[in-house]
Amino acid sequence: MECCREIAKKLASDELREASAWKRLTVRFHLLMCRHCRRYAAQLRTIGETARHLWGSHSEDSSALERLKREILGTTLGDHEGGSIDSK
Repeated sequence: MECCREIAKKLASDELREASAWKRLTVRFHLLMCRHCRRYAAQLRTIGETARHLWGSHSEDSSALERLKREILGTTLGDHEGGSIDSK
């Protein structure tokens, strides 16, 4: 049986979508037995649902999307010279 670290990696990536039926079954079996991984899977679902909900509510406003894109790229690339996110 796979360890929790491997299961968590598969849950967080899209690896399970393209996995074989046997691999998906082993992950489900692990989730039945491991409450920690079940909790992690539930947290990932909540984060995904929240992100989809928030993204959908802002998809109409192109200026907000561009500002968000600049903020994410600035944070990711370490570009903090332009000020903090709160000051924009």
